[in-house]
Amino acid sequence: MPDLYAINFHLQERLERDWCDEVRAPEAARWLDKAGLLADRKGGLPLRDLLRAGRIAGQEQRPDKKNGAWFIRRLAASRDPDAIRDARERLRRCLPIDRDVLPPDWPVNQGPADFWQELGKTVAAFGYLEHILASTCYALLATGAKAAALLEADDHAALSKWSERLLRSQTDSLYRLTRELGLLLEETGLLPRAVREDLVAHLDELRPWRNALCHGAWLSVAEDGPARLKHLYRDDDLPVAFERNVDVKDLSDIRARTVDITIRVAEAASVAGPAYTHMGGAGYALATVMPRMYERRNAPPEPDLPHAARRAVERDDMLSQEKLTRRLAALDSGIAPTEPE
Repeated sequence: MPDLYAINFHLQERLERDWCDEVRAPEAARWLDKAGLLADRKGGLPLRDLLRAGRIAGQEQRPDKKNGAWFIRRLAASRDPDAIRDARERLRRCLPIDRDVLPPDWPVNQGPADFWQELGKTVAAFGYLEHILASTCYALLATGAKAAALLEADDHAALSKWSERLLRSQTDSLYRLTRELGLLLEETGLLPRAVREDLVAHLDELRPWRNALCHGAWLSVAEDGPARLKHLYRDDDLPVAFERNVDVKDLSDIRARTVDITIRVAEAASVAGPAYTHMGGAGYALATVMPRMYERRNAPPEPDLPHAARRAVERDDMLSQEKLTRRLAALDSGIAPTEPE
């Protein structure tokens, strides 16, 4: 591995010493070869490899496209000969990061191992919550009375709009999935209003933590004490800071709340599901992945009629054959129940 610090220092010091604004890559390769820092082989190939990787300070390609000529610009503005003596200190901030001196496991090298272990478990719990939430929204949309009514009405426009909503339920953000869940539970009318609102409220309380833990930056992690977490998010197009001091106990509590709300979402689907017989009910969609207090239900028989979503997609004349195939595959992946291992 070439000494990138030495290579960059030598190039910049040579440019200062000669008062050159820039040097072409072939000439720079000869400088480095003469200094014993980088061999000049195959027309300066080793240096070009470093340039392509973006590891040379002041590099520039003209024109800025493939096969453009490489140049290395002098970074210092001073032409004072006396300034050359302290070139290393002045140029240090302009050079690539010295990766070899970074501590192992950087940037998560600070703090105790159990903190990072608990953080990983908490983030994974949020990932599973979103999976169950998306599965529940998809199941309620695909197996509800509204789906059956749309199939019977044979309204192409309504079916197309509904199928788009069905596909979005598989990829929406936590915020949109929460809103969708509240709307779907209200449409079923099988859960009391107080239960629905409490479920959505707890999801909304956890969402800022989910966003911060998954996307925030840990500014400092003490060996014995809290860690500093900072996350910027947008609210009404304005940046808002989410800053907290977090320790292992806080992470454990958040994970416990996440597991609890995951189970509650699955229970909500099970409560709403038995009212629908199409495709076995929404509750069946989760019965194979969640432990139950009763025996697992057998897979329902295949329905005689195609699923409404498939019919809506198949009848869309605006879709190309490739897009039609992809959409049908996406729908099938959400509809087909997963057998327990």
